[in-house]
Amino acid sequence: MLCSVIIPLYNKAPFVEAAIRSVLTQSHRDVEIIVVDDGSLDNGAELVAAMNQPQVRLFRVPNGGVSRARNFGIEAATGELICFLDADDWYRPGYLETVVAMATRHPAGAFYATGYERIPDGSQDAGVGVMSVSAQFEVVENGFYRLRFGSLFCTNSVAVRRAELLPFGPFFPPGESMGEDLDLWFRLMEKLQLIYCPSPLVAYRVAVAGSLVASNSVRTLLPALARLEKRALDGETPAQMREAALWLVSDARVSLARTALLDGRRHAALRQLATIRRGPCAKRWWATLLMCVPGGMGVVERCKNWLGGKNRLS
Repeated sequence: MLCSVIIPLYNKAPFVEAAIRSVLTQSHRDVEIIVVDDGSLDNGAELVAAMNQPQVRLFRVPNGGVSRARNFGIEAATGELICFLDADDWYRPGYLETVVAMATRHPAGAFYATGYERIPDGSQDAGVGVMSVSAQFEVVENGFYRLRFGSLFCTNSVAVRRAELLPFGPFFPPGESMGEDLDLWFRLMEKLQLIYCPSPLVAYRVAVAGSLVASNSVRTLLPALARLEKRALDGETPAQMREAALWLVSDARVSLARTALLDGRRHAALRQLATIRRGPCAKRWWATLLMCVPGGMGVVERCKNWLGGKNRLS
């Protein structure tokens, strides 16, 4: 099975060669690598070209953002299975073998993902050593419910058959660069089964200098979450997923309210809490509302200590 790995590249010259090598050294060798240079200002594209690897196809496009770069790569791909990798991250050796096995066992009406590991910026680990491949896959019936309790996957660890992906065009929303990947994953979860392997078979480098993660704090609801909320309220989300999807958005709004409080924007926090449809049913909502009252943060901290930990109200 030919795997097309889409790598958007923008000013990541120190990392991109290692990312490509992590694909070329996979145990599954039937692969094409599509590097889309999004108008980089450094020499990353030149480094890719100098690798002179026949499996690597390099495209140079005017700067248009990561969504446009990924969409360009998807359109250029010829593989049966579409995979994604950011230019400063890497695959562990068994990743492609695992997603191909999942795609072979569940060939239709599904997309595939593995677990991942967050790697601190500055780590020299580039996938040395063979990560054992887990044969244990699961069908995740309600990904929105699972996402409330932690991230299942990241963009690097998702794979989709090209035939299943094409109806979801334009894939990643052009012009968006924060949470733009969530939009596609939410829409896939609403229509396709998620087949999941929990092994951390990809590495996600956290807070690389100049990256969006390092330079941005989220202070408004991500467009992907706003669209998910609208689909759920309009009845477009499958009935069995609707409640969990709305809870996921509510959790995000509570986090935004807490960010507003930390910024000293008490009225903004209250306005955000007022928009939450599932708020009064959640301990976090009530705890955050109490924080909005003068002296309330101290009360919440004392309650946490009395309850024996932070998890009950966090």
